Amino acid sequence: MNETEPSRFDSLYYTDCVPGQGLRGGAGFQFQAVSAGVSHDTMSLVQRTSLYEAPVAWMREQRDVADYPPSLTHVHDDGVYATARGRYLGTEANGVREGNQFTHAVATTDPDTYGLVRPAQLWEAPWWAEKAAPTTNCEPVAADPEAGPWGIDAVREWVLGRPDGEEWLLAVQSAFDLVHEPGGRRVLFVGADVTEVLGWISAGTVLMAQRRALRLGFRVFATNPRQSRHDVLAVHDDWAGSFGDPARDNGFVVFNLTTGRHSEIEFTEGARFWVPRFLREDPYDVVDAIELAQRFAGKEARPSASDRSVAAIVTLGETAEGTGHAGDLVRWLADCPAPQPEEVVHPVLEAVLAADPDITALRALPEATEWHGAGRELADRGIRALFEAELAQLTGAVPVVEESGSLAAIAEAAANVVEPERMDELLRLCTRFDVTPNVGGFTEGARRFTGWWVEHKNAPLEPDRWSCREQMIDLLRDELAGLLERPDGPHYRDDIKRFWWEILVETATDVSTPLDSEITASAIAGTDAAYREELIDYVLDSLRSADPETRGHLMWRATFAHSLPSIAELTSLLEKLAPGPLTDWLGDKVGEALDAVIGPRLSVEGLDVLALAYSHGDLPGRPEFADFARQDKGLKDWLAVVAGGRPPRASGLRQITEPIMTARAADITAVFLDRLPVGEAGKLLERSGGTLPAVLLRELPRHWYGSVLTQRADTAVALTFVAVGAPGTTEQLAVKTERALRKWLKQADKQRLARVSRLLDAVDQRVAGEWRQFSGVKEVKPTGQTARAKQRGAEAAKKAEEKKPAWWSRRSNKDR
Repeated sequence: MNETEPSRFDSLYYTDCVPGQGLRGGAGFQFQAVSAGVSHDTMSLVQRTSLYEAPVAWMREQRDVADYPPSLTHVHDDGVYATARGRYLGTEANGVREGNQFTHAVATTDPDTYGLVRPAQLWEAPWWAEKAAPTTNCEPVAADPEAGPWGIDAVREWVLGRPDGEEWLLAVQSAFDLVHEPGGRRVLFVGADVTEVLGWISAGTVLMAQRRALRLGFRVFATNPRQSRHDVLAVHDDWAGSFGDPARDNGFVVFNLTTGRHSEIEFTEGARFWVPRFLREDPYDVVDAIELAQRFAGKEARPSASDRSVAAIVTLGETAEGTGHAGDLVRWLADCPAPQPEEVVHPVLEAVLAADPDITALRALPEATEWHGAGRELADRGIRALFEAELAQLTGAVPVVEESGSLAAIAEAAANVVEPERMDELLRLCTRFDVTPNVGGFTEGARRFTGWWVEHKNAPLEPDRWSCREQMIDLLRDELAGLLERPDGPHYRDDIKRFWWEILVETATDVSTPLDSEITASAIAGTDAAYREELIDYVLDSLRSADPETRGHLMWRATFAHSLPSIAELTSLLEKLAPGPLTDWLGDKVGEALDAVIGPRLSVEGLDVLALAYSHGDLPGRPEFADFARQDKGLKDWLAVVAGGRPPRASGLRQITEPIMTARAADITAVFLDRLPVGEAGKLLERSGGTLPAVLLRELPRHWYGSVLTQRADTAVALTFVAVGAPGTTEQLAVKTERALRKWLKQADKQRLARVSRLLDAVDQRVAGEWRQFSGVKEVKPTGQTARAKQRGAEAAKKAEEKKPAWWSRRSNKDR
């Protein structure tokens, strides 16, 4: 083969040559001439498969040369396609023996060289050579060769004119279609007319795609079918023998053209599909459709029913045959191994939409068309059809709108008639299709739905997936607002508290209204701590500028109608109230809240909120709270005097009870450490009496170990030592504190001990002396200060130390 020029056929002549006439140079059968570049493999293939076979029996009978029919063969082997025409010449070149023949073969590795012509159609083509070339070189044959008499129109008319022509063509095409399939049998024609045989082979291969037809080998005529490996064979009546009986199983599908009988064969789907169309419609369009179906299937595979159907729709303008067929077409679009151009997709989509496809097919259609890159107009038509079908499933009928109406208009028409319990599905469907219906377009249906919704609050709806969510929620708000005004309004308030607030909380923008205040109060009661804080701040800020007469009522109703506030929350509300007394209703609410948050152990925050509450007047029925507020005010006034640099009165703290002092312990300690000179602080401690020393003894040790503010830490130690001996300090507390001081002494250096001593000098020289004596004890051992303190070893000393009363508390009363 000439591998460099695939756009033409190589040409080969084979015959009996005289010396010097053929390629071998000697006499005998050989290739007489070939075109330039023909390979040895090609010559070998032609010689094995394509030469004219002269019947030996006829040669013995010395029949006239004109009686011998010409031959036509075609083979495909290892990528090479070869077609050959042969004729009988009679005596050999030396003029003695019978058996000479001349075969002209054309070969190519490029199937496109054949153009649209099937090999059988090359029968009696005008360009076949009839005799040897003058030299051993012959001309190649041009690509896309001219056919013989079996053109497409001629084939169709000839089949139509044959007895049972359609049935025979169904059988022939089915036999050809199955040759290369597992279990397929080769085909054998029996007859005397070569032209008739090749008419049937042409008809059968015209109904095959070109590439498949080129892979179907044939020989007309063969002298011994057993020895020939071609797919399709023809034998002459004279030497057919038992092969001519279709009823006998010789391994062939037999078509006896002489008797008009053929083997039984089940028609293939492909034959049933194409044969009637070929015989009744434009045959050229049908052949084009066959080629298109093969392109859909791929080079080697047999086209599927859907491949054929799509090809007929695209090429022949056929329509889909009902809902099932439409579904097949959609599946074909979805499963197609390669994207198809719009000229394929457009008619298929038209056929699908015209065939009333079912919902399954329509649901698969958008993705299928997108895969093929269908145009926007095509895709929109498919989406519209699917949307209408989906809505019809919800409403029971396709919504009636103008053909030019938008998807939103279609949705609105459906929403106006859909049952309330299916509205959620409809609105979610709209979202899935990126459609936002206008509630104004389905007012009746929307009102019907919201009325149903408030009575079926536990229905598993998904409003967050509605494209028109805001409009629908507005309608729901209107519905609930009206219901709250009815006599059974409390029932719906309870529904808001238990359910509706989660849906409506983001819409509560006017918390002065009954609906929004109910929503926010319910949300505050039901949400997490972080969002609760955010909501409370929002509500209180929103109502800050409300009428002072009603502000407190509105604030409380919109925040704590369903939950009690914490101290911080109550403080925040009270801070935003207008000055002046609380209303009886609000006073009761604040009192109930204080009952819940003010426990037996007072805190700074608790005292502060009490102060805020009582700044608006007395709270009836709560004298203990009033006393707490009064004491706390007295304590804060005393602390303010000290902070202002004025000398405090020791008696000013004697009326303050321990709960108040304990709650403000940090503030008191800060004043003693930071505001009062140590001498004055110490003297105040000794004179104050009451609970002050005990409160300071619990607080001051926290400040002993300061590494930065060392003076403050030293002052804390000094005042602790003073407080141990102050009036009112219990024996138990004094012992505990002295033990803590001894631990501190083990860590303190001499400089620090000296600093504390100097601080105590400012309080009282006697106290300072006792400190020096106390601080001189570095180890746990007898100090000589008690009768029981004796040297009994380390363990005995430790036990004795644990039992000793505090040093300071054992001074005589007159020394105190």
